[in-house]
Amino acid sequence: MVDAHRVVRVHEEATIVDMMQVFSPTVDAGYFKTLKEVGVSAIHTAIPPDDLKTMMSKLAKLYDVLDQAENAVLATSFATVKNAKRDGKVAVIVGIQDSVPFEKDLGLLKTFRQLGVRVVQLAYSKRNYFGTGCFESKDTGLSELGVAAVKELNRLGILIDVSHCGNKTVMDILETSKDPVAFTHATPSALVEMGTRAKSDELIKALAEKGGVIGQMIWTPFCEKRDMKTRPTIEDFVALLSHVVDLTGVDHVGLGLDTAPFFTSEYYKTWAKQAGGMMLPHKTPTFEEKYVAGFDDITDLPKITKTILSHGYSESDTAKILGKNWLNLLSKVWK
Repeated sequence: MVDAHRVVRVHEEATIVDMMQVFSPTVDAGYFKTLKEVGVSAIHTAIPPDDLKTMMSKLAKLYDVLDQAENAVLATSFATVKNAKRDGKVAVIVGIQDSVPFEKDLGLLKTFRQLGVRVVQLAYSKRNYFGTGCFESKDTGLSELGVAAVKELNRLGILIDVSHCGNKTVMDILETSKDPVAFTHATPSALVEMGTRAKSDELIKALAEKGGVIGQMIWTPFCEKRDMKTRPTIEDFVALLSHVVDLTGVDHVGLGLDTAPFFTSEYYKTWAKQAGGMMLPHKTPTFEEKYVAGFDDITDLPKITKTILSHGYSESDTAKILGKNWLNLLSKVWK
């Protein structure tokens, strides 16, 4: 049994970074007050794939919300993220989950950086001009344009996310990039059957050897280990974290919960029809059971801290998993 006062102290002292929360145009400025109150110092909110015009509209909406939020600040530098806790703010790291809006114009990478984007994924599940996503039957890897994009992203100091990229594309990016890259939200395929959306031990170790960090998701299907007959729990979530720690060491593991805080039950039904393929071979969970048992929303975050400590992690290693590892990664990549 972990002492409750110890859990509170470790949680309050940590700089907590969640490197994946789903963007929604219905996001409310008041949500950032909730994040601050539960101890979150920074989130990465990633905008799903879309064309250039629609992407610009979504960015405009997000920035309008941030302008209204007393407790949020756009994270355009490492110092912003590092100092957010001290300043009583939640640093919002903006990412784009596909290179579709860049079309074939690498010059747009600089433009998006000027607009505040600091994380980019080159392929989201399908093939595009730059590389191949994880749901394509044949992964052709990075294109020549993709190679050039990796080098430009390195030059601009933008973190490359490979969570939805195909295996060969991930390896090509690792070989091409001079900087570490990230699985901002993933799960290990050695324990969880999720097709190519889950990541093999080989890929996880290769990414860690490059200096990258792996964020563990908390969605039920991404924590449901093979042959499980019951809904996974926070204990199972931390067990997956521990598997990656065993592979890579504690310095390469973090939170990439992939929560969708503004999904209503009605919107979820519509979304699930479109995104259900990402859950295969698992059944798409109900709205009420989309996350592991014991975690309903971000206000349950202290339960994760408690469970990590109960698994025997030291206070310093717990702080690394809660956010310090992401801070170290950003300090290396962002310019």
